[in-house]
Amino acid sequence: MTADSEIQELVRQLRGLSTASSPEGWAALDLTFPQLRALFVLRRRQPLRVSDLGDAVGMSLASASALSERLARLGYVARDRDAADRRTVLLRLTAKAERVLAEQERRSTERLRRALAQMTPQERAAVATSLRAFLRVGALRNPPTPQRVEAHA
Repeated sequence: MTADSEIQELVRQLRGLSTASSPEGWAALDLTFPQLRALFVLRRRQPLRVSDLGDAVGMSLASASALSERLARLGYVARDRDAADRRTVLLRLTAKAERVLAEQERRSTERLRRALAQMTPQERAAVATSLRAFLRVGALRNPPTPQRVEAHA
């Protein structure tokens, strides 16, 4: 049986390999990691209130507000007023952000494809088994959140 400490070390090494293998993708972006992370969260859950974005990325409301303002100035995020509550600002991705995220995803997928191609069939099967387990456990801990329902008058 693999010890938890060995798994933690393997994950640390994998993270290092992941960041080290894609400097060309990150260098061209004028984004910090928290900004890029916020874009990925928005892609999954947009439109999103500033406070909900802050909750999702572990930031205070003030920090999330500053983050969303910076992303709007850079042209990655559009800020719209909620039709149901004009005081609420909703964030959504712009076409520019969608292109950046699609390119990051494409590069990541290509790196994964190359790595899998170098594995034996048994190693690929082990990866698939492990990923299924992570998805199963993740689904149990993070049930899908209900979509926001607009009030109709």
